[in-house]
Order: sequence, then C-alpha cells, then structure tokens
Amino acid sequence: MVPIFATSTEANLLIFVGGGGFVLIGTFYFGRLITFFFPEKPLTRKSKEENEELTSKQKEFVEFLERASKQSKDKKND
Repeated sequence: MVPIFATSTEANLLIFVGGGGFVLIGTFYFGRLITFFFPEKPLTRKSKEENEELTSKQKEFVEFLERASKQSKDKKND
C-alpha cells in the first residue's frame, strides 16, 4: 500500500463512510431476521383498541360533518 494514501483524509473518509454503510445494512438485515423469527410479535404495531378510539376533537369534527350532511339532505328534500 502506498503510505501517502493510507494516511490521507480521503482514505479515512472512505473508510468511515464505508463502515457506516455496513452498519446500516447490518441493522436492516438484523431487523428482517428478527421479524422472520417472531412474526406474531411486531414491535411497531399498535393494538386495534388504540386505533379505534377517537379524540375529543375528532368526535367533534365527526358530529359537525354529520350535522352538515343532515342539513344538506334537508335542503335537497325541500
């Protein structure tokens, strides 16, 4: 190996970026491996009960839309 290349800033940067790339690829495949062996226990999935509950603002908005829809239907019938 050429000594000037082994100590250059470009070589250090190349090694640093390349090593970081291998770390990212490794973590991706490790996550895929864990998901393969434990498909019934995903770490990021929320339960259905959490998704079904509406916040007070969402309930208020739904009520507003229902009232607006009812008024629109009443106007069409008149």
